[in-house]
Parts: sequence; C-alpha cells; structure tokens
Amino acid sequence: MNNFKNKFIFLLIIFSFVLASCTIPGISKPQVKPRPKPNNQGQGQIINKDNIGAATGTVMEQLQAQNNINKFASLDELSAFLENNAQSGSVSYGRGEIMMDFAEGMAMDSVAEMGAPMLKTSASNEIAAPGGGGSDDYSRTNVQVEGVDEADIIKTDGKYVYALVKNDLYIINAYPAEKSEVLTKIAFKSRPEDIYINEDRLVVYGQNSVIYESPYYKKWRRRSPYTFLKVFDISNRSEPKQVLDLDFEGSLSNSRMIGDYVYFVTTNYNYNYIDVEPVLRRMLEGGKVVDCAAGIRCAMPGIYYFDIPYSNYNFTVVSAINIKDVSKTINQEMYLMSSAQNMYVSKKNLYITYTKYVSEYQLEMEVMKEIVYPRLSAKDQERIAKIEIVENFILGPDEKQRKIQQIVERYIYSLSEEQADKLQDEIESAMKQKYQDISKELEKTVIHKVAINKDQIEYQVNGQVTGHVLNQFSMDEHGDYFRIATTKNRTWSRYMDDEERESYSNLYVLDKDLNQVGAVEGLAKGERIYSVRFMQGRAYLVTFKQVDPLFVIDLEDPKNPKVLGELKIPGFSNYLHPYDDKHLIGIGKDTGESEWGGVRIKGIKVSLFDVSDVANPKELDTYVMGEAGSDSIALNDHKAFLFSKDKNLMAMPVSIRETIDGRSYGKLVFSGAAVFTITEEKIEFKGKIDHSDGGRPSSRDYWRGYNYYDNSVKRCLYIDDVIYTFSNNYLVMNDLGNDLDEINKIKLEKKKNNGDDDFEIIN
Repeated sequence: MNNFKNKFIFLLIIFSFVLASCTIPGISKPQVKPRPKPNNQGQGQIINKDNIGAATGTVMEQLQAQNNINKFASLDELSAFLENNAQSGSVSYGRGEIMMDFAEGMAMDSVAEMGAPMLKTSASNEIAAPGGGGSDDYSRTNVQVEGVDEADIIKTDGKYVYALVKNDLYIINAYPAEKSEVLTKIAFKSRPEDIYINEDRLVVYGQNSVIYESPYYKKWRRRSPYTFLKVFDISNRSEPKQVLDLDFEGSLSNSRMIGDYVYFVTTNYNYNYIDVEPVLRRMLEGGKVVDCAAGIRCAMPGIYYFDIPYSNYNFTVVSAINIKDVSKTINQEMYLMSSAQNMYVSKKNLYITYTKYVSEYQLEMEVMKEIVYPRLSAKDQERIAKIEIVENFILGPDEKQRKIQQIVERYIYSLSEEQADKLQDEIESAMKQKYQDISKELEKTVIHKVAINKDQIEYQVNGQVTGHVLNQFSMDEHGDYFRIATTKNRTWSRYMDDEERESYSNLYVLDKDLNQVGAVEGLAKGERIYSVRFMQGRAYLVTFKQVDPLFVIDLEDPKNPKVLGELKIPGFSNYLHPYDDKHLIGIGKDTGESEWGGVRIKGIKVSLFDVSDVANPKELDTYVMGEAGSDSIALNDHKAFLFSKDKNLMAMPVSIRETIDGRSYGKLVFSGAAVFTITEEKIEFKGKIDHSDGGRPSSRDYWRGYNYYDNSVKRCLYIDDVIYTFSNNYLVMNDLGNDLDEINKIKLEKKKNNGDDDFEIIN
C-alpha cells in the first residue's frame, strides 16, 4: 500500500500538470468553439481572438487537433496570444532523447570520435554558367533535386572557385590550373556558413556574431541571435561590391535557391513576448530596422499557428529574396511551430518537418485522469474546473499544478490498501490498452507543405506519419505525391512485450493534400534507417543493426507500394547515390563480429550495387579503406561526395586510421581525398591526395556540428581533367589523367579583418 501510494504521489506532479494544461485558456474566454479545417489553399480559418490558444481533450485529441491550421487576423491578436498563453503542454514537440541499442550506439560513437557531423546536414546545387574564359566541363555541387540549388562552402563556375575558410571568402582564378591565383579575399568579422553563386551574384550568409556590440542591439530587450545575408556584385571578381545587406532576427534553419530567388528559412527559438518590443521578428537592412508591418521593404507576413499546446514559441519564417533585383519587396510567411528539423524542397514546394513524441508519463497521467478524476467528489471536481479556467496571467500553470495536486493527494491518502491495489490494477490494464490504441502516435513526423513560386509563398497543408526522418534524403516529391521514409524508435515501456517494443522502419506515400494513400510498415524490426534514396518509381532503403539490408521498394503504384527485393551484406551505407537507373553507389562503414558477439565497426566501405533485377539486388564490388575510426565527411554530408559518370570519377574526403600494436582504435595515417575510377561493374582505387603531410595533426576547427582539422579535405571538385581538393589550408590541383600528378597548390593565408566594417575586401 505504502509503495503504491509513494509511486502514486510521485506521478501526481505530472498528473496535475496534465489536468492543468489540458485546457489552455483563451485570451478572454475559457470556452472553446469547434473550428473547421482549413481549405487546401492553406489560408486557414481567421477566428475570433477570444477563441485563440485553447487545446483541449485527450492526448490523441490534441495530436489530431494539430491538423487545424489557423491564421492570426492581426498583430494585436498575435500579441494577445503570446501574452496570455504560457509555454506549457502535455505533448513534447521537439527532437527529444532517443535511446539506441548497443550496436547503434557503437556506430554513432565511432562517428562522434572522428568528429563527423551527427545526423546533421546542410546544403548546395547547380551553378550558373561561367562568366567567360572558363570551361563548360566542371562539377556542380551534389544536390538532391535538379534545379534546386543548395548552399555550400565552395562553388565553381568553370573559371573561378569561391571558397570559405573560417571568416574568409576567397575568389580564386582557378582555370587553367597552372595559372591559378587568389584574386581577392573578403574577410568577414562574423563567420559565414555557406554561399551561393548565380552568374555575377555572390550570396553569403551566416550568424551575425558582432551585432551584439552594436549600440542599437544593446537598446533592445529581446536578446535574440541574428542571421546575416549579403549579396555581392562580382562582375569584377577582383572588386566585389555589396549590393544587399540583410539581418534577420533568429537562427538559420535552411535555405535553397531556385532561379533568381533564395528561399531563406530562419527560426526564433523560445520566442519571448515583451510588450515594449515589436511582436514581429526584426529585419534589418544596412543596420537599420525595416517596417514589415507597414509593408516597407518587406511585406507584412501571414502568421499561422496550430491547435497544439506549445511547449515553446518558435517562429519559423520563410523569406523569398530576389538576388538579381535586390530592390524587390521581400515576401515572407511566419509559422508558429515548436521546432524545424529537416527540409525538402522541390521546384514548386517546400516541406518542413519535425518530430513530436508522446512520453509514457503523459499516457500514464491521462489514464490516471480518466480513472481517478471521476472518483473525486463533486466539490473537488468543481474546484479543479475553476482552477483550470483561470487565465494564466492570474494563476500560472505551475500554480495551477500545485493546487490540483493537493486536491488529488487528499483523495489518494483516503484510500484503503485494498482500494489502492484495485486502482493500481485498473491503471496497468488501461495502460496496456492505451498502448495498443496509440502505439503509432508515440513518435510522429509532422510535415508542413508550403508552395513557392518566385516571390510567392503560400502555406498549403500539413500531414503526419509514424516515426522520424533521418535527413532530407528520407523525403521526395514525385508528381502529385510525397514519399517519406521513417524509423519508429524502440519503445522502452513496461506495458509492452519485447516484440511490441522493437524499432522498425516505414515508407509512406501521401497525396498532394498530405493524406496517406499507401504505406509499407514494419520493415527491419530492431533496426533503424541509415540511408534512403528515391529514384523515380522506386525507393532504396538501408537499415542496420548487424548486417546491412538494402531494400528495393516499388512505388509505381502509389497506393500499393511493396518490397521487391532485399540484400543483406556486412556493413551499412550512410549515403546512397545513383550511378544510373540500374546501379547504385553506397558509402558507409564495414563491420565485423566483435569478440563478445556484438558488432565491430571497421573501415570506410564503398559499394557498387546492381539493382537491374529488383527482386535480387547484388553487391557487384566493394572497396574498404582503413580500420576502426576511419571516417569521411561524405558519410554525413552529401555535398562532400563527388561523382561523374562521364569521367568514371568518384572522390571523397577521408581520414584513414590503421591498427598498430593491436590497438582497437587505429592511428591516423592519412587525411586527404580518396579518388576512384568507377564503372557499372567495378570500383578501382586511383590514388590519394594528401593535405596532412602523412597524417600529421593540425589545429582543429569545430564548426556547425563538424569537427575538422585545418588539413582535413572538406570538398572535391573538377574543372576539365583537373581535380581540385579543398581544406582550410590549401586548394590543391591534380591531373586526373596522369596518376594524379600535382599541378598547382594555393596556400590559403589567414588574415583578420581589423577594420570597423563587418567585412573587408583584401586584394
């Protein structure tokens, strides 16, 4: 009896929170009217401000209510919402902590020790034609969707190379290689993250780290991070001229460039309402705040929100910026979300996703509410109802929680031992049933679809599927359908048996309104997705626990997707790249059995798959580099992978470790680039390009989730028959047709910007 009561009281802390937060009071009235679903054009329902902010019902009802997209009718309405509604809720709308099994943990530890990015990718795409005097035969940045450019740390247009090294951006006359030289350098005080090149326009963006010292920032009460975006006219590569200087309140989430427009996505995390501050996020041009509410320079955005109990107020803002005609009005839309994790962009639509989780405590507390609440006296129920409807500015959520907790505690202590045991049995039985009812809701990816067309941005619809996505390659748009692959993580619950707890993978097909029309669920029990590639009417999916199953999934009939074939081989592939429509390249890690019967992660593995017979995919050839601890940036950043079918060329950065004196984790013996000749039948190692003087260490550079050495090669590209490899120290040029003989090497000298401006042109 005492043990049960103690456990019961421990859970009451969360239980009372559920009771208090199941109804989030409106701005002036506690009663909530039902809202119709929005139309498919995404304009939502403009509603009376008295109804804003309520999310009632069970956990399942709250999750389903998220399908209702609403639009604030005015800034006053938004201000009232932020002022009157506390940041609390019974559903966690964030990434959360995900438990991994031992084999998965080993794999991730191996990556982490080498400092490679953890489940984080950024972006880059097609490059405009060279300005003259260059070659037409040059590599574009490796992108997911043709015609949708992704930003990167280095670009070429066949004549020049544009490269970011820490705070410096180099413009290098790179063609011909023998005469390569640095033309100019732009030294920034704030470190740039990525760039775009569009003919004679150069776009540079990153976090503004110097704005905090500006006089105007010090006067503001809201201490937000700011993201800068600058556009330079580089018609004269030796004398770049800034033509646009923007700062956006918030952190960079992602970006893409289609034609002359950059779609720039920023997020204001934990957005704090301060009544003396503007309710809209600030946008600055040339260091001066522009008035988007008045439509001056930037359009007044549509501001959308969802019927969910927000745990944090995070504004995700999509801006459309014309980089050719920089005088054009900057259009934008704002979405009140809890987070923004991954993004997929087609030529017509932008999809923003995040994962929401429901914890066992939330379910347990809901069951307790269903069972315990009706047993309270009418007087106690009335007291709780009165507490719930009090507006938050009078009685905060924590205060409501404590008051409700006191009421329920009195009831629990009034029970006899027999009554308590019976209540415990009821709760456990109800919890087992609850898990059966809600198993697919415990972890779901929410998908928001936004239509884009030049400067037009228009919210469309949202949908959701079970599980979480790995990265942007887990998503694809094909015709009117959206395809997405997910992993449902292992559930650690005492109310489920071992089979029910296991992780598994899924593939879903959604229609243009993001309604599910087809699915393959329950793939690879006990494993998780390591890589996905969609190719027209098929999907290729790699999962891993002890061996690498490569699944071939037929998507020709969107309403009836099915697994056509499966190949199990040692190791796993982190990234899949099409060679042609019948062959697939995989890069990842080799594996073996450890001395204790588990999985041992070994060296870098390159695989060539034949998928012409979809029922029987084959691994035609492999090449393994190094031992445990060897790594490649390309395993987690697709932009670091270079491939040309016409040249039979494949290259990637690698760090090679070899076992010496029986050590389990090898010694670093090489850091640079590995170059291969690849055909539809075979992978042949061509040679290595060293930036590290035989694996010697150099200073470290930790940036955006990546841990590099300055002498680590980060990218490879080519112009004609010359391969260019890039590290923080060098741009090295080697002959592809002559045993990789070195042609030229440019030392990338570091020099600080000591001026008063935020950037300095150095010739």
